[in-house]
Amino acid sequence: MRELLFKNITSGNKKRKDLYVSETFDRNGVTTTTQRHSIYIIGARNKFNNLEELLKWKKTVGLNANKRHVFIIKKRDTKLNKDMFICDVIGKFYAVTGCDIYSVAFKHSFEVDFLYTHTS
Repeated sequence: MRELLFKNITSGNKKRKDLYVSETFDRNGVTTTTQRHSIYIIGARNKFNNLEELLKWKKTVGLNANKRHVFIIKKRDTKLNKDMFICDVIGKFYAVTGCDIYSVAFKHSFEVDFLYTHTS
């Protein structure tokens, strides 16, 4: 058995984008589920009259100060006979369109679950 699920959701004001993919399959008594989840949120928008103003703003703000945070978690549930591996990356980046710059926050999550239906 193999099952795929895709979701692509955009908020009404288009400031939030939510992408989700899940896959479940069985092999040799192990049910494996992978989930990829990405969320993007537009925080701030700065409008500039010309590229010189945008470059001046960039020098004062220091765009390299935005660091990403990575979280890696491994869990084992002996009662349910299940192992889980989770990796989350959270951060912020800037997108430039013409003379407008957008601050975009994001969270990328990847999770793998192993459910053992038989024991060796």
